Amino acid sequence: MNALENLKSIINYLPESIRLALQDMPAEQITHIQEIRLRCGRSAGVVINGKEHSLTAEISIEELTRTFQAVCSYSVYSYEQELSEGYITLPGGCRVGICGSAVRKGQSIQTLKCISSLNFRIAGEYTGIAEQIFRQTSGSLLLIGTAGSGKTTYLRDLCRFIGDQHKTALIDERGELAAVRRGMPMHDIGRMTDIFDGYPRAAGILTALRVMSPEYIICDEISTEDDVKAILQADGCGIKFAASCHGGSFEELRRRIMLRPLLDAGVFQYGIFLKDRSVKIIRRLAT
Repeated sequence: MNALENLKSIINYLPESIRLALQDMPAEQITHIQEIRLRCGRSAGVVINGKEHSLTAEISIEELTRTFQAVCSYSVYSYEQELSEGYITLPGGCRVGICGSAVRKGQSIQTLKCISSLNFRIAGEYTGIAEQIFRQTSGSLLLIGTAGSGKTTYLRDLCRFIGDQHKTALIDERGELAAVRRGMPMHDIGRMTDIFDGYPRAAGILTALRVMSPEYIICDEISTEDDVKAILQADGCGIKFAASCHGGSFEELRRRIMLRPLLDAGVFQYGIFLKDRSVKIIRRLAT
């Protein structure tokens, strides 16, 4: 599904006032919407090219609650696991970030109540954007960028390139990369790609290693020590990786203690720094 198709599907979840405001926007702006943000008691906003613009009148608590319930398919209890992590992934791979009051058990967040903000992030296929990366690199690579820099979008297209030529395992913990529905990916992620949908990254990596004999493993947002340990184990078996992580620069990347074992071990041959949804730097990290 492309971004415009996903935007059209998201509109069905939104309050009528916002749907009408979107209809009044110029077509060239609509096609560049990256996020739609709803905040209780404040104006809705749309993010275009990284900048937020006010969209309409204040969002009432009733409108926000109805939208939240629609996102949860009118069964909030069924989404407690997702709510504890702060987001729900919609059909098509669009992610809805959710803010509210945490319901805690000890140090763990069990769910959310009194929802105060929703952020609809528009996913979509941009076929061919990762060709430069694919043609200029070989071996394992790491996409680096801040939130909204395009890491997931580029990784999805890389998966398509890699998965058309190599046995590939896609660890799609958040359901954003392949957007699987009833076993069928909604995005083109390569003809030789096997999808581990909803698996935690570390468990998915180790399961793929055991059961699917991949040449490549692809995963989004390396963020835990368990992720790092699993990647090191797979790297030791000769598996190549295409992955992403949060970072504002290569220097910041090297200061992150959690990632240091991967960099010291030379797991990734290339680092690709993304900004404003474009490739800024391709740098050799290891030989």
